[in-house]
Amino acid sequence: MINEIATLAIQENDHATSIFNQWFITEQVEEEASADEILQTLKFVKEDPASVYNLDKELATRVLEPETE
Repeated sequence: MINEIATLAIQENDHATSIFNQWFITEQVEEEASADEILQTLKFVKEDPASVYNLDKELATRVLEPETE
């Protein structure tokens, strides 16, 4: 559905919505890549307690970066 909204914004020359959509799509692609990386790591470590523990510690160190304007 987001692609349909992005296409409609372009067709309607709605530049503000187009810019927002580009930001949103870029963020979604980044989030999906991050989630996929975590999933692939979990598949690799399977149920090894030490590896799962280390992955948990690594993920806990991630910091949310506030948006800059």
